[in-house]
Amino acid sequence: MGLDDRDYMKRSPDDDARRGSSPDEKLESFVSGFLARHPKLPMVIGIALVVLVIAVIVGVKLAK
Repeated sequence: MGLDDRDYMKRSPDDDARRGSSPDEKLESFVSGFLARHPKLPMVIGIALVVLVIAVIVGVKLAK
C-alpha cells in the first residue's frame, strides 16, 4: 500500500467542512448541501403556500 492509496490523500481539503462534529454542524452542512442541489426549492414552496392561502380564502368565501 503506497502513500497515494491512503484515505486522507484522496480527500479534498474542503471535504473536512462537510464532516461536522456536532449535530448542529451536521444539520447545517446537510441543509446547505440540499439547498445547493435544489436552489429553487424555497421559491417553489413559497409560491405553493401563497396559492394554498388564496385557495382557502376563496373556499371560505364560497362556503358562505
